[in-house]
Amino acid sequence: MGSQEMLSSVFHFPAGISIDSIDPGANELVIGIACDAPSMPCPQCHQLSARIHGHYQRTVADLPCAGRTVILALTVRKFVCSTPGCPRRIFTERLPGLVQSYARMTTRLIALVQALGLGAGGQLGTRLADRSAIATTPPTLLRYLMQLPPVARAVRVLGVDDWSWKKRHRYGTLLVDLERHKIVELLADRESATLERWLRGHPEVEVVSRDRGKDYARAVTRAAPQALQVVDRFHLVRNLAEVLQKVLAHCRAEIRQPEADLLLAEQGREHPVRPLPPPAGWQQRTPPHIEVAHQARQASRDDRFRQLMALRAHGLTQAAIAKRMGMSEKAVRNWLKRGAAPTWKRQFRRRSGAGSLCRICW
Repeated sequence: MGSQEMLSSVFHFPAGISIDSIDPGANELVIGIACDAPSMPCPQCHQLSARIHGHYQRTVADLPCAGRTVILALTVRKFVCSTPGCPRRIFTERLPGLVQSYARMTTRLIALVQALGLGAGGQLGTRLADRSAIATTPPTLLRYLMQLPPVARAVRVLGVDDWSWKKRHRYGTLLVDLERHKIVELLADRESATLERWLRGHPEVEVVSRDRGKDYARAVTRAAPQALQVVDRFHLVRNLAEVLQKVLAHCRAEIRQPEADLLLAEQGREHPVRPLPPPAGWQQRTPPHIEVAHQARQASRDDRFRQLMALRAHGLTQAAIAKRMGMSEKAVRNWLKRGAAPTWKRQFRRRSGAGSLCRICW
C-alpha cells in the first residue's frame, strides 16, 4: 500500500478519493483531495460519461483531527453528458459517500453536529462543538436538526407548549414525546383548532402535559377526551411558588403579631393597622390572584410598620431600628414621617405564556 492509499484509509475517505496534499497549521489541517474515478453518471439520465469539461474547487469542513479543524480542499470535475436527448449537457460529479451537493460540511460531520444538537440543544451544543474544534453556531446546529426525518411512533405521553417563531409576533406549538424526550411535531400556530386536528389523528395519546393556557385545555378536551391532562413541571413549580409566597406573607404576620402586641401592651399604646385603599376602576381588569398577592404583600408591610413603631416607642434610634429590622435608615425615616406603611401596588401587565424547549422536556 502506497503512502497516498494509507493516508486515505487513515482519514477514512470513500473509495476513489485520493489525497493530493496536506497542509498542517496551528489550528487547521487543510487536506487537498480529488476523485480519480474515470467516469461519472449523469444525475438526469444516469448514463456514464468520461468526457471532462473542466474542474473547480470546493471548501468543505470535515471531522476534527487531534484538536484541529479539518478543511477539505475538494477538486470537483465537470463532465459533458453524451446522451443526445438529455436536457443536462454539463453536470458536476457527485460524491454521496463524502459530501452532498452544495453542502459546506461532510456527511459524517453533519451527523456529528446533529447528534450534539439532539443531546444538548442549540447553545450548549455549540459550546460542546467548540470544545471539539467544530466551528458552528446555534442557528446552524438547529437547521441541521430540522433536516432529520420525523420518527413515526405512537405517542403515549405528549407534552404541549407554545414557542416563538418570532418573539411577540408569531408563535407556534411544540409537541414532544415525553417518554423518549423527542420532538414530535411543530405546528404553525397555537390555535386550539390546529392542535385539535393533530390530536384527532393520534388517538393513542393517553397523557397530555400542558401549561395553564385555556386554548390547549379546550383542544385536548374536545379532540382527546380519553387523555389525562396534567400540568407540566415548570408551571407546577411556578404555582407552588406563588401560593407559598402568599402563605408565608400571612404566616409572617401571624408569627409577629404576639410580639408586637406585647410591646404595645408594655407602652400602653395601640397602633391600628392602616386599612387597604378602596378598590379603583382597574379592579375589573386585574385578575383575582394578582389582587390576593398584593394584599399579602401589604399585610407584610403593615406588620413591619407595627414592629418599627414598637421599637421607636422603646427609645431606639433610627439607625438601631434599621439595623435590627434589616432596612435602610432612609426607609425607616420615610416610614416614620408618613406615619404608616407605604401602599405600593404593582401595575398589572398581562404577559405572554411563551416557553422554551427545555421547560417541557425538563
